[in-house]
Amino acid sequence: MPLFRKILYPTDFSELSEVSKEYVKKLREAKGEEVVLLHVIPITTFSLPEFDDPFALDVATIYIHLPEVEREIIKRAEKMLSEVAEELKAVGFKVKQVLKIGEPKEEIVKTAEEEEVNVIVIGYHGKSLIERILEIGSTAKAVIKNAKCPVLVVKKKEGE
Repeated sequence: MPLFRKILYPTDFSELSEVSKEYVKKLREAKGEEVVLLHVIPITTFSLPEFDDPFALDVATIYIHLPEVEREIIKRAEKMLSEVAEELKAVGFKVKQVLKIGEPKEEIVKTAEEEEVNVIVIGYHGKSLIERILEIGSTAKAVIKNAKCPVLVVKKKEGE
């Protein structure tokens, strides 16, 4: 059985995710068969701060349109997932699209377990000096720490 038969590819559709996608495609050559394509919409995307000022500009309008905004965010994410799925299918992968709302680092690990993937391919931005001093963790770091399967970490090269 191929080592990387079933791959979890979490994407936030960023430039770094594009770099990671190229590594996913290379795993097809290593007998990769299926990609679980995951996008997690952070739960904070759907929450608004409470306003103490009842005369705050357009607060009522924001609340009235929030469900419409949420639907639009989800529709856009589904469309972008479909585009990535088609690209991965074109190189021969079977693709399962998964869209979740939650904390990305938790949902990535949970999805890896639920889908019984062989590897997670994730991008890593690296840490700035201030992040190292403050010990701010990244999604990739949390996934590496908590995943029960191997994690292929892709770092964007300088100048890209």
